[in-house]
Amino acid sequence: MQYKCLALLWVLWFFVGLCKGQQEHSVPAKEQDSIHLQDVEVIGRRGEISHSVHRLSAQEVQGNKGKTLAESLTDISGVSTIGMGSSIAKPVINGLHSNRILILNNGVRQEGQQWGIEHAPEIDPFTADQLEVVKGAQGVRYGADALGGVVLISANDIDLDREWKGNIDLIGQSNGRGGAINALMEGAVKTLPGLGWRIQASGKKLGNYKSADYFLGNTGVDEFNYAGTLQYRKESNQLELYFSHFGTQLGIFRGAHIGTVEDIQARIDYGRPFESYDFSYQIEAPRQKVTHDLVKASWEHQFRTNRRLEIQYGLQRNHRLEYDLRRVEADDVPMADMVLTTQSLDVVMKQGNSSIGVQSLIQVNNNTPGTGTTPIIPNFDSYTAGIFAVHEFHIDRWHAELGARYDFKYLDIAGYRYRRDAVNENGTIEQYLLTDTRRFHNMSGTAGILYHFSPQLSWKSNIGLAWRAPSVNELYSDGVHHGSATYELGNPDLRSEKGLKWINAFIWSGERLQTTVDVYAQMLYDYIYAQPNPDAVRQTIRGTFPLFAYQQHDAFFYGTDLRLRYAFLNTFHYDVSASIVRARNVALGSYLPYIPAARLQHAFSWAYFGKSQPESYLKFAHRFVAKQTQYEDGMDYVAPPPAYHLFDVVASKQIKRRTDTSWNVSLSVENLFNRSYKDYMDRFRYFAHQMGRNMNLKISYQF
Repeated sequence: MQYKCLALLWVLWFFVGLCKGQQEHSVPAKEQDSIHLQDVEVIGRRGEISHSVHRLSAQEVQGNKGKTLAESLTDISGVSTIGMGSSIAKPVINGLHSNRILILNNGVRQEGQQWGIEHAPEIDPFTADQLEVVKGAQGVRYGADALGGVVLISANDIDLDREWKGNIDLIGQSNGRGGAINALMEGAVKTLPGLGWRIQASGKKLGNYKSADYFLGNTGVDEFNYAGTLQYRKESNQLELYFSHFGTQLGIFRGAHIGTVEDIQARIDYGRPFESYDFSYQIEAPRQKVTHDLVKASWEHQFRTNRRLEIQYGLQRNHRLEYDLRRVEADDVPMADMVLTTQSLDVVMKQGNSSIGVQSLIQVNNNTPGTGTTPIIPNFDSYTAGIFAVHEFHIDRWHAELGARYDFKYLDIAGYRYRRDAVNENGTIEQYLLTDTRRFHNMSGTAGILYHFSPQLSWKSNIGLAWRAPSVNELYSDGVHHGSATYELGNPDLRSEKGLKWINAFIWSGERLQTTVDVYAQMLYDYIYAQPNPDAVRQTIRGTFPLFAYQQHDAFFYGTDLRLRYAFLNTFHYDVSASIVRARNVALGSYLPYIPAARLQHAFSWAYFGKSQPESYLKFAHRFVAKQTQYEDGMDYVAPPPAYHLFDVVASKQIKRRTDTSWNVSLSVENLFNRSYKDYMDRFRYFAHQMGRNMNLKISYQF
């Protein structure tokens, strides 16, 4: 209590200082700052003083078009994926994923049913011009749950100097025999200066994907998305209205839904499907159908003094339908029908090097009746409020920042659960109505420095304290998790996770060599994880499923990430990305499940027209993922798979017709040698292999 009082006094002192005002001078609306330090000039966005921030280059964004969000981010060192097969993936940052990673979609905190391994982010990557990852515990600036890091997805401001412009992307791929299309147009309204508009739409259609040797049945994808933006700037005000719709339907590999205990063990031992599947675009049960709608309204006002007020309101509606092979009901009746509605309001005042803000979040989750099953998670209402303050200091070559935050969360749940110690005369398990309320609150903090040893060499160091309350599924789940084909059992006694992370980044930015090395260590108190139980499975009317039970222990994570780029002969480049993460269960002295293995990616590229056409290049890439040796016998249903090597080749050509018109054509082959492999972070590795060779043709037209 003493520390909380001191922290609140610090916030109050900060607020008083913020309100005093400073001398009048203008600040650009996009918060770009230039700091001149003798021989050193740093140009960046506020909030990056001590944080390790990594962005995909324009070439990487272009080359990753058509991929999922998580797959695109793996070009950043320290970022990998966890998911199910080749169509469902979510990002992993330094070994942490799901509710420990915050995703900001166009400035709004993405809120969906993101607690499941197979619940990929409901975001269309075509809407993004910038994809960034902020590593470290970011609880102060972005709120609770940012234990592992933050993913920032944003679009460029609308070009108000042109009446209209746009781009069209056509993408085809051999594995899945489908592709994607994307179209975007934007412009300025000449009759109303300062007003700009943008519309965008994309679609994706894929059939069953193929491993090196066989098709995986019912793994197609059908997706349609659209978005629109209005921006208005006048004098010291900027208004923005944004709307997006994400809609996807995807199949779940049928071989993961199994009938008996003997069958599940036989399939795990065999390591691949017993059945033989043909190619098909048809998506049948088991399948998912998910829609996510987002509305954002924001206003920024620049006062005459060096002060700016930012207000943002967000409304999201996430509707998830999951269908399974039914034995009683028809297959078109969903097993799960969940609607999550989220409202958020952020108010931030910025002045000089200081920021103070309040954030609030209201969530309502409803399970639609009529599914004929007991929902895996109950209905709930959640209310969250937080206040934060951050201040930056600049002294010669030294830069520093301090921040503090307080969050409170109230959770009210109601739903039916099984009483496993009471079985009726007919052999069925009794149910009861579970009602409960929980309250969670905690402090977050950040302290960091940036020091320039020379114009080329810099050092960032940040210590961040963050936390998150246990999610509803971790507390109260009790049932078949359809998408992951597992039976999950929650633990209502779980406490909040608290994480203290220290990350150091060493940055060299020379004429030919650019490199970043991140070294980090993180102590997670009361770390929550789903432990596979190889000695137990759950038999239900829907089949037999591996059992995953939630528990928590103190855990320690540490590792290093490397990103290097070297240019030689002006047209040749060598890029390296490598990462190693280690994690231990401190309480039990054992390893933790589902921690990424060490990995290395490197590539040679030749820009055969030099700097005049950077999008015209040839590239040969190699990816290596080691076997996860941080494993203990009996902690999973099967030991980690062997290490694997994959090779890719890309040929890209840029054609410029006029100053403002260009074509970009690229042909790539992934898994060039059609390697058969499994990844430790794939839940389908129990039953099947990853995707085999895949050829992609991408055509982009900008006008």
